[in-house]
Amino acid sequence: MSRKNREEIPFGSDSFLDVLANIVGILIILIVAAAARMGRAPDPVLLTQEADDSVAPQAALPRAATEPDADEPPAELTAEMTSIAARLATIEAKSQAVDARLRQVQADIESAQQLAGDDAQKAVGGTTKMRDAQLRVARLEEALGERKQVLSGLLAEFEEAQNARPPSVEVRHKLNPISQEITGEELHFRVSGGRVSVVPMNLLVERIRAQLERQKDWLATRGRHEAVVGPVDGYTMQFRVEKRALSPRDRSRLGYGAYKIAVTHYELVPEPDLVGETAEEALRRKSKFAQAVKSAPDGAALTFWVYPDSFHAYRILQAACQAEGFIVAGRPLPEGVPIRGSPDGSHSAGQ
Repeated sequence: MSRKNREEIPFGSDSFLDVLANIVGILIILIVAAAARMGRAPDPVLLTQEADDSVAPQAALPRAATEPDADEPPAELTAEMTSIAARLATIEAKSQAVDARLRQVQADIESAQQLAGDDAQKAVGGTTKMRDAQLRVARLEEALGERKQVLSGLLAEFEEAQNARPPSVEVRHKLNPISQEITGEELHFRVSGGRVSVVPMNLLVERIRAQLERQKDWLATRGRHEAVVGPVDGYTMQFRVEKRALSPRDRSRLGYGAYKIAVTHYELVPEPDLVGETAEEALRRKSKFAQAVKSAPDGAALTFWVYPDSFHAYRILQAACQAEGFIVAGRPLPEGVPIRGSPDGSHSAGQ
């Protein structure tokens, strides 16, 4: 559309009706005026009679010109009405052009409204996408802040280790170059998938003892019973108890009717959601492994149940624990075989 058409003032229907009303009013006024003039004009018949009475009875003189018919309007009125009709036709043509123009403008307005609605929907969609992007950015910034905190902690530990005094050359000889059988208290650890986890053996044994104490009368009537305790710290213990006779010496001391109820087999099953610590994580001060080793009683040995994929992690932990003066025993296990034991099984041997 050209600039001229854009700047043109649209023709309003109200203005057109005002002009048409004015023209109709003018026509009415002209018609009334013509009727008034015709009313004041003399009757041609009367004029003829008066002329006949006043003229002698001789031949009438011929008329100089033919008079117009009294039923026809004056020539100037006819010309003015013709002019008004022509103006009305012109106005009608302009009215039709204006109507067409109005329809075009209405179509343009509807098209513009539709485009505006589409733009509004696109704007709403863009706002939603922007909000989602802002949420993602906020989450990423939060995650980045957490990573920064972890990194700061690691750097602090590294600097502390760098600035720490080197260990003295003093050797505390609980470490022997030759393996020895462990008969005292043990702390058990499972090393699988390159991760180490603390096996709560003592806590599980305490639960078994409490259960046997509660059910000793019932167990006395049965020769064998299997049960489960746990989970405790990610481990469940399946065990079997049996009623056994005493040795001759114990029978002579306690009576021939005496007997004992003992655990004859146990098996440790890790929970599916158990997650251990890597060797590097385990050697940090606040790790579960470090806390367990720190709380170990004097003279306790550390037994590691090691799977084939974790010997490298075991060697790191072994070296660190032996440097602290602990006796360390390693017990390899085939893949898929759980930790198990019985009174007739072998004892760990450590260095």
